[in-house]
Amino acid sequence: MENITKYDPFLSHFETLIDEKQINNKSSKNKIDLFSSSLGSCQFSSTSSDKPPILPCPTSTIDSFSIKKSLISNIETSGSQLTPLQFDFFSLIHNYYDVYYPNRTNINDVGEQLRFVICLHLINHVLKTRSRILSHNAKLKENPDLDYHDQGFTRPKVLIIVPFRESVRRIINCFENLLLTMDDSEKNDQIQMSHRKRFKEEYGGEEIDNENNDSKFQRTSNEYNEIFAGNIDDHFRLGISVTRKSLKFFQSVYKSDFLIVSPVGLRTLLEKRHRKRKHKQSSDSSESDSDNENTNENKASSIADFLSSIECIYIDQLDILSMQNLDHLFYILENLNCIPQQATSSTDFSRIRHWSLNGWARFYRQLIVLSSFTSPLFLSLFHRFSTNYSGQCLIQPSFPLNGYIRPLSTFNQLFQRIPVCDPTLRFNYFIEHILPRFDTSAYEHTLIYLSSYFDFVRLKNYMRTEKHKQFNYLTLNEYSTKKQILLARNIFYHRQVRFLLMTERFHFYHRYRIKGIRHILFYDLPSYGHFYPEIVQFLTLPHVIDKKKTTQTNQTDEPSTCTALYAKEDALKLAYILGQNAVTDLLNSEKNTHLFTNK
Repeated sequence: MENITKYDPFLSHFETLIDEKQINNKSSKNKIDLFSSSLGSCQFSSTSSDKPPILPCPTSTIDSFSIKKSLISNIETSGSQLTPLQFDFFSLIHNYYDVYYPNRTNINDVGEQLRFVICLHLINHVLKTRSRILSHNAKLKENPDLDYHDQGFTRPKVLIIVPFRESVRRIINCFENLLLTMDDSEKNDQIQMSHRKRFKEEYGGEEIDNENNDSKFQRTSNEYNEIFAGNIDDHFRLGISVTRKSLKFFQSVYKSDFLIVSPVGLRTLLEKRHRKRKHKQSSDSSESDSDNENTNENKASSIADFLSSIECIYIDQLDILSMQNLDHLFYILENLNCIPQQATSSTDFSRIRHWSLNGWARFYRQLIVLSSFTSPLFLSLFHRFSTNYSGQCLIQPSFPLNGYIRPLSTFNQLFQRIPVCDPTLRFNYFIEHILPRFDTSAYEHTLIYLSSYFDFVRLKNYMRTEKHKQFNYLTLNEYSTKKQILLARNIFYHRQVRFLLMTERFHFYHRYRIKGIRHILFYDLPSYGHFYPEIVQFLTLPHVIDKKKTTQTNQTDEPSTCTALYAKEDALKLAYILGQNAVTDLLNSEKNTHLFTNK
């Protein structure tokens, strides 16, 4: 049995009982700016008086960290060498700081590098927890009078939230590489892996079919192929129990160390438990009204009791999760670390940590968030649920130097600043000042790009129900069937249609190249910076020329236009599209319109 030294971050973090004043004193945070060549700029904030992290990482050897010897041995046996990025990032999470990293890209396998060291940290955490409990169990057998507090209310310690089953498969590959050596993985695979065959069947998948990558699609980018490789089913939940040399898949939530879930998969389970509990309450006629009220107040802690002792949360590819439904993610995070109202059969209250009994588990919980870009919503999520007393490390986003404007100098691109940002005020401003300008014969075949599905529904309903105007429009959204997509594209290209409303999620999932577009109007800026040039490139595709109109005016075609609406609150989106230097000029300028031309 390995001994854990007093300098181990695991021991110092979870066995320190923080002061209640430190919990209530959230306003006085110490902030320190850090920098490393691999991570970039980082802002560290904490209410604790402990030493801040050191960047860049002062060590370049994996055995200098407090990691289980078996894991270090397997890493050395495999011949893996950690990069400076991995060392810097691991030095932060190893000390149980909350980390927000908005620069997860596929360049140089940054995402895979970070996934490996995060899995190393999480397995090390679970193995140390198990090792400490077993060590205390042995001591208690010899002396029952000893007092140890080393457990939570339930067994699950790590919650991993990812968008697709393919992400789960890659995480499991990291687990296997860390837990199994090259020599014994082939000999004892069946003994060490429980339900491995079932896991391969349910979480395996084929690569993207490249036969469809013709002129109709933009599926040739590495970014798209990386996101949608393998099994992209987004409804799953997997419980895993881990020992030093084994992995057991498909465990129940109360017998799992790891819970690897998609947001919709875990929310489905929570709502199912809620319905069962509600049905049980309604069938129990002997309960009094006051008892029912108390039960309703404790509803969240009852349906999510298996999440009461989560100590580490790893949210990967938050940008992709936002393309699914972030409401599910917020719902899950809101139900974490609630004190259960009923104990399970395996709960030993004499071994539960004092801070768990105090309801302070969220202040010891570590949150690791990775995304390919940042946004106010992402930052709000991190700051809201990052309650770790050790501190928070906020990695600053890296923006393209010159943005995506210069490579697209063929067409004039107009950026127009609007005075409102609130969704309702923005919509009212759009239908009063912007839409009438485009609702003329000069703007036939205009694509209106909307990043929010709610704005899409609002604008579609307005065009459909407006009494004073008959709008000529078509729609494409993420819920459109293949038949609807084919019909809409065909009609838009061959007929006189004024507007085509398209959602950002439609482009994210399908990447169709829409022909026939003469004008583009961005209702708001794309969330992904590289979506802007992909959409603008639609103007270079063939479109049908109105012969009657060209005969009367003696012109071959009208010049295409691109207009993007933005508010001051869209500074982050602008930075990804225009580059950081140009954004400063736009936001500080007194002009509301800025035209980018090829002259």
